Amino acid sequence: MNTQKPYRIGILGCSTIAPFSIINPVRELDQFVTYGVASRDLDRSAAYALKHQIPHVFESYDKLLASADIDVVYIPLSNFLHKEWTLRAIEAGKHVLIEKPIALLADEVLFINERAREQGVHVLEALMVQHHSWQQDITDMITAETYGKLKKIKTRISFEILQSNYSADNYRFKPEYGGGCFIDECSYWLQFIQKIIGLKPQTLDGFSTFSGINQCDWTFHAALQYEGGVEAEFLGSFEMPNNATHWLEFERARVRISGFFKPCYGDYKIIIQVEHTEEGTTDKLVYSPQNYYVNQLRFLAEVLGGTRENIPLSESYERVATMNAIYEIARKKHAGQPTLEDRPDGEAVNYG
Repeated sequence: MNTQKPYRIGILGCSTIAPFSIINPVRELDQFVTYGVASRDLDRSAAYALKHQIPHVFESYDKLLASADIDVVYIPLSNFLHKEWTLRAIEAGKHVLIEKPIALLADEVLFINERAREQGVHVLEALMVQHHSWQQDITDMITAETYGKLKKIKTRISFEILQSNYSADNYRFKPEYGGGCFIDECSYWLQFIQKIIGLKPQTLDGFSTFSGINQCDWTFHAALQYEGGVEAEFLGSFEMPNNATHWLEFERARVRISGFFKPCYGDYKIIIQVEHTEEGTTDKLVYSPQNYYVNQLRFLAEVLGGTRENIPLSESYERVATMNAIYEIARKKHAGQPTLEDRPDGEAVNYG
């Protein structure tokens, strides 16, 4: 019989994502409870706790971190605050579930990893899509050459956020705060590519007109070129209609995963469509309804319980390093300056 008491989660900030990522999924699991919340506004925290039936309200982030009643800290704060509060939680001896990207600079990920090891705590970057078997099935499809060799991967992730209820001071509208569509969306693309073919491209590229509010990237194009000719392309946008689709082109088939964010919002199916180009027929791989966030918390519970290895932060480092390099290329193109890949004396990304 399992006598492990539930891990108590403390939430930093009154975020709109936490009901989907923590509060509702926790109610389906025995391994966790949502214990408390803190924000910079005590009245707002109290109203949030009342609305979501969270039993404890802390006067500040620091008070939550100092509480002996908190085991795990969930951090869904603005991108530019991720490093600071992840490190503060680590120093307080808490395990951390941190929203993507874990940090804005690759070197910051290395420091987070070092401090987590020294403190003996776990840090998990909350890329919920990786906690579903469909990604492994795509990887196996590529490795086994089920439909011949892989030729090309295309990904589109777009959210029409100007039609949403975002305030003008939202971090997404401020480049210095990690705003813009690429930094906000690319972690999902890079994690998928990393999983299925690795993040060791020969070349990489990025482009944006940076025509959004405060010169944010409202639409962003990125590309990775691999040895052997495989290409991976990304289109991200804050101004195009909502879309989350991967396309993979093989020698004998085209594979599409549409609406891959849907299991963020409840128990939904993932459907992979396979178009056999030689036969002219179409198959579907249908997965039973699942919730990514429930899966993510189950994974975290196993890590905390010592029955499963955590995902190494070296993977987060690799993603953030690639994100940094692509973003710099796009910024320097826009400014008409030499980019990293134009320099004869160095690589675009130091993978270590």
